[in-house]
Amino acid sequence: MFLQETKANGVTQQKCCSLWGTNKIGWLHLEGVNGGGCLLSMWYEDAFSYESHIMGKGFIAVFGKNRVSNLSCVIVNVYAACNLRDKKTLWEELSSVKRAYQDKVWCLCGDFNAVRSQCERKGIRVRDDQAKEIEGFNSFIDTNALLDLPLVGKKFT
Repeated sequence: MFLQETKANGVTQQKCCSLWGTNKIGWLHLEGVNGGGCLLSMWYEDAFSYESHIMGKGFIAVFGKNRVSNLSCVIVNVYAACNLRDKKTLWEELSSVKRAYQDKVWCLCGDFNAVRSQCERKGIRVRDDQAKEIEGFNSFIDTNALLDLPLVGKKFT
């Protein structure tokens, strides 16, 4: 389970267990700045075997294995800043980590604070800097061979 913008400082095992409903969990917490940008990543230990992690500005990457398939994977919780400069830095850092661990299955989840096309910007005209953001985000997805899963339900998720 990945939570973004938790606004929580001082996360404890007890808090995480109460959120999940069991004590068989592992978790990592990345505190943001002044409560903003906090991330909480949690996993059920009977299903996922934790090996290591990397934290960076705006992400927690958890390395481990699926206990059923024994498949090595990296699951990343993302919360991107709103400004383009910080988004580019995040994309570059995630790309670098992914290149270093290409032998694993990757899943990136969270809020990238970016859109893939102009039609996702509801009710506003796209400015030049927003067009650069769209281009950069699509390049990040393509370069890293990521698949943007089609979600069912609300158009903007």
